[in-house]
Amino acid sequence: MLFYLNDRPYDRATIEARWRLLTRALATVSGRRLAVCTHDSVEWLALVLYARQHNLSIAPLPADTPRATALEKARALHCDGLIWQSAEQLVPLERQTSVQDGTLIQFSSGTTGEAKPIERTWSDIDTEITHYHQALDLPPEVVPVVACSISHSYGLICGVLATLDRGVVPRIVTGWNPKYLLKMLRAESRPLLYSSPTFIRTLMMLWPPGEPLYGVMTSGSVMPEAWFDEVRAKTENLWQQYGCSEAGCVAVARQPERADIMGMPLGHCALQAGPGPDEPEEVLVVQQGQRIVTGDAGYLDDQGRLRFCGRMDDTIITAGFNVYPHEVENALMRHAGIREVVVFKQPDPLAGERVAAVYTGTAALSDADLRAFCRQHLASHQWPSRFYHRERIPRLPSGKVSRRQLAEQFTADAAQGVA
Repeated sequence: MLFYLNDRPYDRATIEARWRLLTRALATVSGRRLAVCTHDSVEWLALVLYARQHNLSIAPLPADTPRATALEKARALHCDGLIWQSAEQLVPLERQTSVQDGTLIQFSSGTTGEAKPIERTWSDIDTEITHYHQALDLPPEVVPVVACSISHSYGLICGVLATLDRGVVPRIVTGWNPKYLLKMLRAESRPLLYSSPTFIRTLMMLWPPGEPLYGVMTSGSVMPEAWFDEVRAKTENLWQQYGCSEAGCVAVARQPERADIMGMPLGHCALQAGPGPDEPEEVLVVQQGQRIVTGDAGYLDDQGRLRFCGRMDDTIITAGFNVYPHEVENALMRHAGIREVVVFKQPDPLAGERVAAVYTGTAALSDADLRAFCRQHLASHQWPSRFYHRERIPRLPSGKVSRRQLAEQFTADAAQGVA
């Protein structure tokens, strides 16, 4: 067996049958660079495995992209063809520019602006996977259950490809049905769940006490400390991994005692950051002699572990003080009436920037209650000047929150008189 998608097994013969269709379709195009737009997760995985084995370039497009828009995006990526839903529907394109082949083309998260295409060679990805295995050192009986996007590097490279290279059959879950995922996890003796912080926390709320889950891997954003403590209490093993679009996974922490601990760098790279918590600096990845800028603020602790402070663009500078959103969020999450909170910056004519927060909870809290709570738990320059209560917090398709988009939305709402 090669992998499971939900409850259905797929073996190598099934995937190779799809490869034969692709081989015939590729005879109609002149190059080796493809964009893919499909709702079929098996088709996508078959194409990825084919591209990796034959050193083709492949770029996933969001599955709900209209055909005309998908063709525009494929041309913008200088592709030789667009696979529309399946290999039998390959649309030949004329490449206008000479570009590198043999790459996985993905996109930045878009949390700080428009998503940008990022290309990594299959050779670089192979190196990442080798050092990822060395860092995790998993027993063969550990089975990853991948409940996150398999078009993004976290789910695709670390969740699926790394598992296949280890000779283990991954279980891939599509959709967001917590009860179904609970059933799947309990069917494995040593499952290792790959998912987003928000979904992991939701799942752990449903997980029965006294029966710790074997393992959880989280990535993408830092959990609030309250969530982190909940997850840690219900798992035997907790891993956090850190990376960026340009370099892939570059650090892993096993059994971190705090949510901001991203761990030690993998063996194929080095990390540069600030010297301590009072002097965070931009995190740089040094890989193959190149310095990759991450846009994250952090520092290396006395054990050499990366500690994450936040996105550089998200740092709020108010009256000369730096405010890191996750520090304020961790404090606010201690309030019994707050279920989830995101802190972001807004313009201020006097201080330059001010701290704002949007939260979810059973009911809106009074400003007097929130300000009294802030006085007990935060320094005065960290106090949000505006609080917004909403039923849910808007997220990107990747599940991440864009603080920039929140700032734009609430600033526009304020201009229109929306509270």
